[in-house]
Amino acid sequence: MLPGTSEELLRVGGRVAREAGALIRDRMPQSRQIETKANAVDLVTDTDQAADMLIRRRLKEAFPDHGCLTEESGGAPKANASEICWVVDPLDGTVNFAHGVPQFAVSLAAVEGFSPGDDLSKLSAGKTLAGVVYDPMRDELFTASHDGAACLNSEPIAVAGCRSLDEALVATGFPYDRRERADEYLQDWHRILPRCRDLRRAGAAALDLVWVAMGRVDAYWERGLQPWDIAAGALIARQAGALATDFAGNDLFLDAREVLAAPPVVHDELRGFLSPQEG
Repeated sequence: MLPGTSEELLRVGGRVAREAGALIRDRMPQSRQIETKANAVDLVTDTDQAADMLIRRRLKEAFPDHGCLTEESGGAPKANASEICWVVDPLDGTVNFAHGVPQFAVSLAAVEGFSPGDDLSKLSAGKTLAGVVYDPMRDELFTASHDGAACLNSEPIAVAGCRSLDEALVATGFPYDRRERADEYLQDWHRILPRCRDLRRAGAAALDLVWVAMGRVDAYWERGLQPWDIAAGALIARQAGALATDFAGNDLFLDAREVLAAPPVVHDELRGFLSPQEG
């Protein structure tokens, strides 16, 4: 396998995600050192930081000229002028992990055409080549490349055959500024809850996206996201047959701060309740 091919990116990404996931899983029963970042609901633990260090080290060993942008460390300088940057969330679902809730994941995506030192707005020009999301508590490895199928533990997956929003189990989440803007975000719930089968708020964006991909939930929306929240999961959902867009229906770029992912029929129906005209 040639370095930088989709197959090689997925092989290395999957191996690294599993190793980081094992580290996180092993620390789950232990006491955790918890700190806050922007506010009391935006947490980081010593496990986030340990997983971040492990992932960056392993990616550097495998691909010395690749860049790396992670939630905990920001951008690391590249050795050479590679066109590939890894966009990483070492522990997506930190609040769950910090409280002992077994719903979190490791997320890695290889993006072409973006450098760690670039302004995040330049991610709109990037192309996600490969994505990996690993759920260490269920030992589920979700993968996809831009030119291949979405898979769960190497078996192809596809979105559910939901025929309407009325039949849909819908997932969502709340941004970190939810204390200041709770009324605004709850308006989405007020519009959608009466029109769907039920709503779920599980607390890990990467898992919400890959659960759309394999049909555990039929749709997912969220505001206030970051590139590392959606880079891998959006690709996997898309390759499994979902539309993954912003609320206006535009193709989802990694600098988007919102995401709507669902099979086409449900996506179009749900988007009507999230559009600027409705909100």
